[in-house]
Amino acid sequence: MIDSVTPDWTGFMANLRREGTPARVFYFEHGINGNIQAALAERYSLWTGIPACGDGAIRRSLALHRFLGHELFRIFPPGGRVVVPKLDNAWTEGVRGVVSTWQELETFAWPDPRAVDLTCMEQVEALAPANMRAFHVMDIWEAARGLMGFETLCIALYEDPKLVKAIFARVGEFVLSMARMLCDFEFYGAVYIGDDLGHKTGTMISPDHIREFVLPWHRRVAKLAHEKGKLFLFHSCGDMYALIDDYIKTVGIDAKHSFENNVLPVDQAKARYGDRLSLLGGMDVDFLARATPLAVRERTRGILAACQPGGGYCLGSGNWVTDYIPAENYLAMLAEARQFGSTR
Repeated sequence: MIDSVTPDWTGFMANLRREGTPARVFYFEHGINGNIQAALAERYSLWTGIPACGDGAIRRSLALHRFLGHELFRIFPPGGRVVVPKLDNAWTEGVRGVVSTWQELETFAWPDPRAVDLTCMEQVEALAPANMRAFHVMDIWEAARGLMGFETLCIALYEDPKLVKAIFARVGEFVLSMARMLCDFEFYGAVYIGDDLGHKTGTMISPDHIREFVLPWHRRVAKLAHEKGKLFLFHSCGDMYALIDDYIKTVGIDAKHSFENNVLPVDQAKARYGDRLSLLGGMDVDFLARATPLAVRERTRGILAACQPGGGYCLGSGNWVTDYIPAENYLAMLAEARQFGSTR
C-alpha cells in the first residue's frame, strides 16, 4: 500500500529552482501506460463513480495523478503533434520517409495548428485544481527524422542541407505555434519537448549538425515558454551529453528527463550537473522491469540519497511506465519514496 500525496505546485517550483532540500519527495512521469493506470486505479478505487465518457477521461487522469502526487500530468490535444506516416508498419522510417524531396515537402499534408481540437484543454482548465498543471509532449527532431527517413536525412545533411533546414522549419513552426496556443491556458505548466538525440554511445547525428538544425528550434520554443511564464522541460534518451552545456546555457532548459543506467545513471548526472540543472525521473526502466521489489526499494533509497539534497530532483521512471513494468515494482518505488520523505 502507498499513501496518497497532495500536489504542491509552489513546492514543486521551489524544488525545480533548487532552493534547498524539499521537505518531501516530488514526482514526475513522462507517461504511464494505460494498463498500469487501470491497475493502480482499481487497487486504490481511484476511478469509482467516474465514467469513461464525456469529461470522464480527464477526471480519471486528474484523480490518478492527484493520488500519485504529480503536479504535472500529460495531456494530448488531438492533432497537436506532427504525425509521421509509417510505411510498411515500421516503428520509424530507417531509410526513406514520406518527405524526402522538395516536391514531397510541398505536397505533404502538413498539420494546421488552427485545426487542433483544444476541447480537452478547456475541460482541464475547468476541472484541474490550482496545485496541478498539465504538459503536452511535442517533438521536432524525431518528427523531421521520421518524415525524411533516417538514412535519407543523414545523406541530405551533406548533399542537400537546404532541404533538411526547410523540413525542420516546417516542423519547428508547427511546434512553436502549438506552444503559443497552449501557453495561453493558465493551467498549462510546461512546454515539453521529447527528442531522443542520442543512442548508447553518442548522438544520432553529429553534435554540430544538431546545433545547426535542431537546437535553434529548441531555443526558440524555450524562449517562448519562458516569456509566457512556463517551464521548458526537455526529454532526450541516449548519450546526448556532448550537447548538455548547449542545452543548459544556450537553450535554457529548466529540467532534463530520461536517464538510462547504461548511459549515465541519474545519481551520476546529479553529481555532474545538479548545481546547474534539475533532473526528472531516473529509475532505469530495464531495472524497474526486471528487479525484485526489494531491489527497487534499495535503488530508490540510493537515488534519493544522492539526488534529494539541495533540490532539483523529481523521482520517476527513467523513461516512462511501460506495460511490462510489474505494478508491484512501481509501487515499491513509490512506497519507499513516501517513507523517505516522511522521515526527513
